[in-house]
Amino acid sequence: MENGEDRVRNEVSGSEAGNVFQAGTMHVALGAVGGGPAPTALASLPAPPVDLVGRGEVSEALLALLAPSAGDGGPVLVSAVAGLAGVGKTALALHAAHEAVRRGWFPGGVLYVPLRGYRPGAAVSGEQAVGALLRALGVRDHDVPPTAEEQTGLYRSTMARRAAEAGAVLVLADDASAAEQVAPLVPADSCHRLLVTSRDSLHSPGFPARLVPLGVLGAVEAGQLVATALRRARPEDGRAEAEPEALAAIAEHCGYLPLALQIAAALLVDDPGLPLADLAEELADTGGRLDALRHGDGGGMSLAVAGAFELSYRRLGAETARLLRLTTVNPGPDVSTEAVAILAGLGKPAARRHLAALARANLLAEQPVGSGRWRTHDLVRLYAARLLEQDGEEDHEAAWSRLWDHYVETARAAALHLPGFINGERRHSRFPDQTTALTWLDAERANLTTGIGLPETDARSILRVGFGLGTYLLHHRHHHKDALLVAARTLEAAATTHDSHSAAAALTSYASVLRKMEMLEAAIEADQKSVEVFRMLKDPSSESQALLHLGISLAEAQRFEEAVEAYTQALTIHRACGDRRNEILTMLGLAIVQAKMGRHDHAMTTHTEALALSEDPRMEAIALIGISRALQDAGRFDEAITALLRAHALHVELGDQYGEAVVLVTLATALDRVGRYEEAVRACTEALSLHRAMGNRHEEVIALGTLGAVLHTMGRKEEAIATFTQAVAVYEEFDHPDADSAREGLAKLWQTE
Repeated sequence: MENGEDRVRNEVSGSEAGNVFQAGTMHVALGAVGGGPAPTALASLPAPPVDLVGRGEVSEALLALLAPSAGDGGPVLVSAVAGLAGVGKTALALHAAHEAVRRGWFPGGVLYVPLRGYRPGAAVSGEQAVGALLRALGVRDHDVPPTAEEQTGLYRSTMARRAAEAGAVLVLADDASAAEQVAPLVPADSCHRLLVTSRDSLHSPGFPARLVPLGVLGAVEAGQLVATALRRARPEDGRAEAEPEALAAIAEHCGYLPLALQIAAALLVDDPGLPLADLAEELADTGGRLDALRHGDGGGMSLAVAGAFELSYRRLGAETARLLRLTTVNPGPDVSTEAVAILAGLGKPAARRHLAALARANLLAEQPVGSGRWRTHDLVRLYAARLLEQDGEEDHEAAWSRLWDHYVETARAAALHLPGFINGERRHSRFPDQTTALTWLDAERANLTTGIGLPETDARSILRVGFGLGTYLLHHRHHHKDALLVAARTLEAAATTHDSHSAAAALTSYASVLRKMEMLEAAIEADQKSVEVFRMLKDPSSESQALLHLGISLAEAQRFEEAVEAYTQALTIHRACGDRRNEILTMLGLAIVQAKMGRHDHAMTTHTEALALSEDPRMEAIALIGISRALQDAGRFDEAITALLRAHALHVELGDQYGEAVVLVTLATALDRVGRYEEAVRACTEALSLHRAMGNRHEEVIALGTLGAVLHTMGRKEEAIATFTQAVAVYEEFDHPDADSAREGLAKLWQTE
């Protein structure tokens, strides 16, 4: 039975796209023992990859570094192609090297040294590599000096002589694992070039390489790689063209990693009758994906993605390896340095050092650099998660508990800063203001929603974070699908804990999401159940708030008489409880319904009564907005504008930039109605600036739409189209239900004369 090192050695050869399989010997000629000149090996490059898909841009960048004009006569330009195992570093380097030779840049020859830096027990040392290069340059065995320093000196002298006699030489050192392996290979003459490939980002004070990072392929290029391989093996193979969706799924499940894609293609070539859909279905199973991405029987030509990763993993320090395993506990696609520190029970500086070590090994990356957020390739994540499952010494449940507690408590602290999240707790000092709270929630949204969706997440933590997170998702970022998931899980959690009060509150939140998604009848049903539960619990304050929400749902469903009844019941309870704030909000909702029913005098009266009750400047501003709408409905635009200007001044005094921006958009609409277009444009532009500064993407769309309409009315068609195009882009970003209608409207605008 083969041991671990034998298995890894068998499963991995080059582990790069367009792999170069070695037979355990260097690709250089050994020096002659007998008389006569020693042979040279100055054209020892392996064959270039048959197809290099999707690497045009990085290939040109690498060629620019190899060009004779690069470097300006300074030190020898050393280029190091770095990337994840299997990403195609060797293929890219060979392609660039052959192209450079074709262009005549290296008349002195090309030397190729496979360093096998990640193979157990087979890595070539810097001294061995120098000795091999000397022999390739024609130095006889008995002329090779005994010490490493003398050999390096002779190598550089020989390369200098080669430059004078024949011209520049390219040295390609493939699969280095440390700067020490390649530092002795740097020639002295600046006309030469050293090209290195490595899974690590090789850079040290003694080896100042120009790093050329290589990432995975794009989705289209990944599919092309598989399709090209199938056609090359059998020109009549039409599976890729016949099953484009399955091809795209295979590419996605392979994480667009060239090695994985090559293995998938080899599996399909081996079985020409296998539908692509069947392989895609097999790879869709994350539990068995790494086992499926294996080709061969374990012999010398066997390839496996997991084996390629294992070689990199074995070189990690114990604490760094532990950190990689633990990052797979994080529920979302990326994780912050702070969260990793909590997850691993480390200080933040120590966590950052280990994360940087993993980034140097290209097992994860900080994206973008300097953001403090880390992401790993999907297949590496699966590999590390498997190690964590097999690792008996690691209590990942405790790690998960630490991490999830951090997410829950921080999310709750952030939610306390959001308007619309009513809670008795005071704002948390963790966040100085709403903007920083929203920034944190934006960064952690995927982690929070994925974590809440996990079946093992405890119900009480869901109840603790669900309402605040739902407010953020629904009212501040308008991620309706995520909000629906959170609302549904909050309902389940309330049922699990037999918490009737939380269940009724969760029903109200659930109804709000359904209303936003225009599922109005379902929303009304949920609101009605919420009212019934609060009534049964004899909680009049909560019952009246549920009635207020029911009135909103009924109004949006245009069931106006029922909405008036719900609002009236809510008003009665609000007044009995002395809840002035919700009394005013309910009156404003009632006034809107009255206006929609054509009862404009009643609407104006209700709005005016609400304004008279408003002792809070914020509520007064809301009432003024309602009055302005009623005035506009009555054609009294100048009075409406006056009311809006007063509301705007109140928000400015309060320092409420969100309310200020909302009023400005409403004001722009009123100004547009009376032909004060330039003022309308200024109001919209100011609102846009405020919403963008706060990151209010949904409100940004509303402001853009209003601005676009004003510009169109003014005959400034090109500006209107550009503005509407921005609005459509934001809609698409959030997969908003109005995205299709917005695109249709933009298309019609394009078609108008």
